[in-house]
Amino acid sequence: MERVKSFATKWVLGFLAVVLIVGSSGRVVARSTPMTDFLQDQDPLAFTSSQPVIIAWQIKADKGKDFEEAWAGIKALTGKSENAELKAFGESITQIYKVDMPPFKVADNEAVVYLFRIDAPSTTHSYNPVKIIYTYLGAGVEGSKLSRADGDAIYNKIQAGYLQINPLWKLIKVGG
Repeated sequence: MERVKSFATKWVLGFLAVVLIVGSSGRVVARSTPMTDFLQDQDPLAFTSSQPVIIAWQIKADKGKDFEEAWAGIKALTGKSENAELKAFGESITQIYKVDMPPFKVADNEAVVYLFRIDAPSTTHSYNPVKIIYTYLGAGVEGSKLSRADGDAIYNKIQAGYLQINPLWKLIKVGG
């Protein structure tokens, strides 16, 4: 039985690795690339279609709780927004999953995978946490309800665990 579990675990890890590599279309980011550099130029987390999408984040295993707390904070802040468009954007981030499998090696780190399933992605707002925190929520901007220190605390929780992202899984519905 243990041998079957070991085989199944290796198969799932191998399958996930292939999906992450093949599904990335050459846009997987190296683990040493800071998130701000990755999301600065062409933002792959800004969608031009409301076609469903899955965003896969590889996060350091020991930073998973921080990642979850940061996104819970982002969802809470967008949910309290007086801007109806920003509030609707935040409501699109409702399906966050952690893949149920043991941590696996990514370079020198143990990693876990989080998936964001977004059935109707915003075409006006990016899912880039830097843009969400500092542009849409205006961390530190005069008149904003989010202080720069609080915005930085949320961002730092995401950045500390960030290894890779693969935001390019656009879903096409099949069947009835």
